[in-house]
Amino acid sequence: MNNQAFVTTRPNLKTRRFSTLHIEIFEYILLGKTNRELNRMLGYTRRSHAVVDHSRKVMFKLLALENLSRRDFTDRIVYPRKYQFWWKKLLDKNKAALLKVAIPPEFYS
Repeated sequence: MNNQAFVTTRPNLKTRRFSTLHIEIFEYILLGKTNRELNRMLGYTRRSHAVVDHSRKVMFKLLALENLSRRDFTDRIVYPRKYQFWWKKLLDKNKAALLKVAIPPEFYS
């Protein structure tokens, strides 16, 4: 199987700050997409942890907006698909606030 998308090790995303791509990735996770599917779709390598890191940024921001402790919700951060309905409820409630602070992503050329 020859997948050209998995040859490079450099991610497509150039922006290190919180971007709308982070929110989009988190929404895909809540829809049930696997990390492997997301890596392939977004052009990351198979071993890339970018999808996990990007989605965690969103989860941490949602917890902060709700004044909830990371320590108390570690299981929900580690297994977001298991708690997808809970996360979806938080995302729907706080999406406008997230979009206010999110910037448009920049990509490597």
